[in-house]
Amino acid sequence: MRKLAVLMLLSTLAISGCKRKELEAALAETQAKLAKTEGELRDEQGKNKKLNEENTSLKDKIAQLEKDVQRLGNEIKVLEEQNADLARKAGATADELKKLRDEKAKRLAELQVYKDLFAKLKSLIDAGTIQVEVRKGRFVVKLASSILFDSGKTDLKPEGQAALSNLAGALKSLTDREWLVAGHTDNVPIKTAKFKNNWELSTARSVEVVQYLVTQGMPQGTLGAAGYGDVDPVADNTSEEGKAKNRRIEIVLMPLLGEIPGLKEMLTGGGQS
Repeated sequence: MRKLAVLMLLSTLAISGCKRKELEAALAETQAKLAKTEGELRDEQGKNKKLNEENTSLKDKIAQLEKDVQRLGNEIKVLEEQNADLARKAGATADELKKLRDEKAKRLAELQVYKDLFAKLKSLIDAGTIQVEVRKGRFVVKLASSILFDSGKTDLKPEGQAALSNLAGALKSLTDREWLVAGHTDNVPIKTAKFKNNWELSTARSVEVVQYLVTQGMPQGTLGAAGYGDVDPVADNTSEEGKAKNRRIEIVLMPLLGEIPGLKEMLTGGGQS
């Protein structure tokens, strides 16, 4: 009986030893798995830390790039504004240049008119029949009253008619221009049954010249008459020579002013603010 009990105890102990080994093996396996898991966890944590660091670095880079983009955007805006301003100035400069070129072309065309007219009048100038000058910005053909009229008279003398006939041939070539025939006297007062003063005498003489030029083929619509009396002298009236120079007929080529910017608006009230 005692022997049987010992055998059972030994059997139990053998079973317990086997179980312990199994448990120890299981524990060892578990510990190995735990160690592996802890290692993997540490690796994962390392990776996460690295990712976090990289993420932080990327965020910093993104923030810096956003600042750079904003700075570049501001610089681009400034450059665009500068370019727009330059474009406006370039456009204004182009307009100004065009206006200057147009004005130059007009001036050259006007100069050519004077050159052509001067060439046609040269024979009369050389003969001393007329004088040509630019006075008060206007092209003026001047004839002495002594060639055209007797003192105090308005009837054209034969030599005066001959001078005007030769002159009309040159003047009527400018069919698109207008002329003002202006009579002038010296300062010696005149009072006759026909003329009360020098104003009336100078005006009557200018009308006589206009009418004669029309008979020589000049269009009526291109001629006007004016009398200045003694108020627009070209010489000193204190000498006989000066008085003779002041007694004259001037045939004035009227200038072409062209379109003056803003003038029409001013006259019609459109330019008022």
